[in-house]
Parts: sequence; structure tokens; C-alpha cells
Amino acid sequence: MIDVSNLHVTLGDKQILKNINFHVAPGEFIGLIGPNGSGKTTLLKTIAQLITAKEGKIKIAGKDQKAYSHKEMARHLSYVPQDTHIDFNFNVKEVVSMGRHAHREFLQSNKADEEIIKEMMLATNTWRFRDDSILNLSGGQRQLVFIAKALAQDAPLILLDEPVSALDIYYQMHILKLLQALTSQGKTVVTVLHDLNLASRFSEKLLLLQNGEVRTFGHSNEVLTEKRLKETYHIDAKIRRDELIDALNVTPL
Repeated sequence: MIDVSNLHVTLGDKQILKNINFHVAPGEFIGLIGPNGSGKTTLLKTIAQLITAKEGKIKIAGKDQKAYSHKEMARHLSYVPQDTHIDFNFNVKEVVSMGRHAHREFLQSNKADEEIIKEMMLATNTWRFRDDSILNLSGGQRQLVFIAKALAQDAPLILLDEPVSALDIYYQMHILKLLQALTSQGKTVVTVLHDLNLASRFSEKLLLLQNGEVRTFGHSNEVLTEKRLKETYHIDAKIRRDELIDALNVTPL
């Protein structure tokens, strides 16, 4: 679903990403982790064509990213940004409906659109405030709305930048379980997660960035080691397997 090779990204006079190489197969759930400033958001934005790479190549579904039109890309890829601020006074359902624009002409809708909009709003528990102004919602509620919008887009690849950062523990679990369920249906998910325990629990693989480079990419037990956390996050930690959930648990000391 994603092939990234020899990717270099420079913003202004600062090189943010250096020689990035990795491959994501269809149906995988990839957790993108790393310290603040390691380039996680820049990598997602570059894959989503919001930032242009200085060098390198990105293929989406086997096709060069640059060969897609904007609308074609929107049919292949949806993106949930870290910042969910919006200045316009749309109601919640109108915001989610924007996710269907890739599949229809502007301002047109049909029964199929309405069904998937409602389905994704129910799945994210945002249908209950469908008529409310997006401007009146809390940060966590806005985050849920933007996730619903991305899911309504019905793209095979979903990129999310810290999608659960503003959510309480119930919704963190709810949204990550929802995304995990979508991968079992063939969707591919790449998401930035700062909580290493959530990343370990829900991700099939982890991509660890440090200083704009891929430090390692693999299964959680390969990526999350006490030595590597010391080297990348500069923390002492103990790692054990939680048998209750069959996932690694990271305890900072």
C-alpha cells in the first residue's frame, strides 16, 4: 500500500527527514512513534501530498504519488491532522460529509453517501451532535468528528496524526479498536501515537523515528527494548509482557 524509498524532506533550510525507506502492506496497522521533533508529522504530511519531498519516491498502491490527481489521491488516502481547529461555522454532519467529496460532484449527495456518513458517525459516536456547530465542540469531540470525516471518505489508506491525543481513555480504546477492526476488513492504517503502551497493543508493526531517520521498523518486541528507549527517549524503563492483553507494557522509571 505504501512504498517509501530514499525520502529526504527539507523545510526552509532545515532537513527534517533523511533517507527514509519502508514498506507497508495492505491491511497493516502501523504505529508511528518517536520523540517530539523526530519528523512523524512531516512524514505523514509528505505521504498525504501536503509537503513536497526534496528527494526520493513514494508509491501509493503501486503508483507514483505524483501521478495521482488531487481527487484520485483522495479516493486512495484519507488524513486526520493533529490540529482539528476549524474557522467556519459548519454543523458536525456537514463537516463529516466533506469526506464524501472525493466520490461525488461538489454539494451533490445520494443515498449511499448518506448511509456511509451516518454509519461512520454512529461508529465514532458523533451522530448525537450532528446538528451542533463544530465551533461549539470540545477538542476531543472535534477530534472524533475529523476521524468520522476521514472514515466516511472510505479510502483504503488512512493516515492519522495523534488521533487520540485529546480523547479520554474510553474513546482512546474505542477509536483504536475501530481502526483495528477496519484493518481486518482490508484498510491500511498508519497512525502517530505517543502512548507506547497503546502503540504496542494495537499496532501490527512500529516505525520508530529519531532525528528524522528511521531508527527501526518491525514488531513491537523488536522495536521496544529498554536499550532503545534509553537511546531514543532518554528514559530508563522496564518492559514486560502483559499476559492479560498479550502486549508489551512499558513502565518508565
